[in-house]
Amino acid sequence: MSVIAVIGSGATTTAVGLAAAWPIGERALLAELDPAGGCLSAWLDVPRQPNLSDLAASPGARSWPTAESMFQLSPSGLEVLVAPVRAVEAAAAVLAASSTVVPLLAALRQPVVIVDGGRLTNSLSPVLTAAGVVAVMHRQHPGSAAAATVAIERLADQCDGLRLRSIPFVLGLIGDHPYPVDEVAAFAGAGAATLVPIDHWAAAVLAGRAGSASRLRRSPLMRSLGAMAQLLSITLRDSGAELAWTGSMLASEPGPASSDSSEGARHG
Repeated sequence: MSVIAVIGSGATTTAVGLAAAWPIGERALLAELDPAGGCLSAWLDVPRQPNLSDLAASPGARSWPTAESMFQLSPSGLEVLVAPVRAVEAAAAVLAASSTVVPLLAALRQPVVIVDGGRLTNSLSPVLTAAGVVAVMHRQHPGSAAAATVAIERLADQCDGLRLRSIPFVLGLIGDHPYPVDEVAAFAGAGAATLVPIDHWAAAVLAGRAGSASRLRRSPLMRSLGAMAQLLSITLRDSGAELAWTGSMLASEPGPASSDSSEGARHG
């Protein structure tokens, strides 16, 4: 599986930053599957079409050459498949893509596809169940420890849902107050976590504001997302290797017919 689903607080900013910070030598694409509506066409200064709706409606929606042709190259160098801007159209496109485009992307070995899945919900979307690894982003409430605690309890419920489905995930904690990242990760049951600092300038540049590319690369936000990209890349490779090992073990196990025949040979 080559899909990395990014969900939760600041999912779009995180997805763009991860694609920009992805390890050199690995091609990473950016796909917008947020049912609330797309904003990457504006952020990355690319046309609104072709978009996810066009791909989902295409006869070649299950074909990688067709899907790849719908990714646009942004001025910043990111390859992106944008979602429709309006929420109604975007939600319909995501629903249609769940049975065609999402399985296609999940079946790829290369390139890696970083998917902006929008905010967390109480149910696991097809994007999450198809992902090789999920980046769960959570922004703390720095002004109220009580509000922060309630939000973290909800986060833990959502992480439990991923864990019950054996979906690998990495926690990205936005802000280090009122609770440190190690305490939140332990409470949520996250085996791996990254602290993402609040960096308004860098977040604005990722959203389309003019800014120095060299300063952006050195910003606290991009340094933390670079570390998260490395962590996600390793987790994705590990989960892929585990799936391949499991598949080879299942293929080597005797089926019912061979088991019966061997039992008959012993008693014949």
